[in-house]
Amino acid sequence: MLSVDATAIVVLVIIWVLLAILTKIFFNPVRKVMSERDADIKQNLDAVSQSTAEYEKTLQHIEAEVKQARSGALKIQQQFEQDALKEKDRILTEISQECRAKVDEARSELARQVKDLEEELGAQSDLLAEKIERRLLN
Repeated sequence: MLSVDATAIVVLVIIWVLLAILTKIFFNPVRKVMSERDADIKQNLDAVSQSTAEYEKTLQHIEAEVKQARSGALKIQQQFEQDALKEKDRILTEISQECRAKVDEARSELARQVKDLEEELGAQSDLLAEKIERRLLN
């Protein structure tokens, strides 16, 4: 049979003391560092996911604002185009009225000149008729 002597007990005691010392000096600090590292990693992962969520929320907000700004700019552009068309129509109407007024003025001036020329021709025709009559009678 197996006999247990004092050296085996001493070896067991030395192993238990060594295990206790290694646990106290080495294993516990390593476990502590590893748990702190795990906590830091978990905290960093949480911060990354939170930052990603905030980034996506901010990005959606910015995209919505850009879409709204584009829509507003399009409305303003359409309003400017409508205003420009109205102004163009107004200017064309004014020019058309001015042209009609000038044409009417030119017609009335032409009619007056025709009347003056008719009167002048009438007077000259009377003089010519008298001259012809004198020459024929003389």
